[in-house]
Amino acid sequence: MVAETLDYECTPSVILDGRYRRHFANLGRASIATSAAHARHLEPLVRRCAANGRTEHDLLPLPSGSMLRMTADPVFGPDQHVFGVNLSASRPSDAPFHPPTIGAIEWDTATARASVSPGFRALLGIPEGELDCPTTFPNLISRFDRWDDRAGFLALFDPTHLATDWIGTATTSLAGSSRRNLHIVAKKIHGSHTIRALICDISHTDSPPAADAMSAALRRAPIAPGHALGILDLHNGLIHEWIADEPFANWRNGTPQLHPDDILAVATTRAHLLSGTSTATITARIRFDRASKWIPLQAVCTRITNDDRPQALIDVTFSRP
Repeated sequence: MVAETLDYECTPSVILDGRYRRHFANLGRASIATSAAHARHLEPLVRRCAANGRTEHDLLPLPSGSMLRMTADPVFGPDQHVFGVNLSASRPSDAPFHPPTIGAIEWDTATARASVSPGFRALLGIPEGELDCPTTFPNLISRFDRWDDRAGFLALFDPTHLATDWIGTATTSLAGSSRRNLHIVAKKIHGSHTIRALICDISHTDSPPAADAMSAALRRAPIAPGHALGILDLHNGLIHEWIADEPFANWRNGTPQLHPDDILAVATTRAHLLSGTSTATITARIRFDRASKWIPLQAVCTRITNDDRPQALIDVTFSRP
């Protein structure tokens, strides 16, 4: 069983119970607890493991007169804080349980940049030097070939949206032809600009669905020289797909700053698209650090969805003087 401890001020909850995915379920109802007396031990055990950052054990009596060993193993986030706890139950004489690898991600919502744990790299088969840390949103998303309910996940980054947590699945391709199906839970952290997530491999119980054909087609779309393509969430302004060759390819790794004089014009254009305008053009200047010159750009934005999480395809090129 896996419990999340993503927000230290909240009660820990169950996210994976054997082969069953759970949506922040009550610890006391977990199947690992064979009685109400055992269930009462779960939360203190999880909290102790999370606070101490080490494996913890409880020995609990069974009606038969034998003992049950409850073990809690910490799941570390990118900053070595405990984001979750692996729970297992066995006889004291049994060999130690080897918990499965669980990944963790932490986003700064102000920049949408993410830090990832070694467990995340292991699950996705990413070598240590291959993914910048912290990394950008489109860089991270590009590691998956399917991300279900992406619109619901993007709502977490919208300060005007009431969503505080999200549960979903994603799939990723590994070396060769193998793929993994991943159970993901994410939560906004109270009083901060932080979103934390845990990623569990459920491929052994739920076979990975097919890759997302639309995402695959977009990522392989031909791009005119001097252009780049992206997908923009119109509510929060987050670009979550970025498809580009040089000179735009490396921009996937950066977080652009918008020129102060262009902020209002960009916001107005987004408002027009949200109100129903199908196509609009944004002209603005960006840079990636204070020492760089401002780069003039033009982006033709075409609204591509009309649901409660509207998205726009953006075609970016350098603006002519």
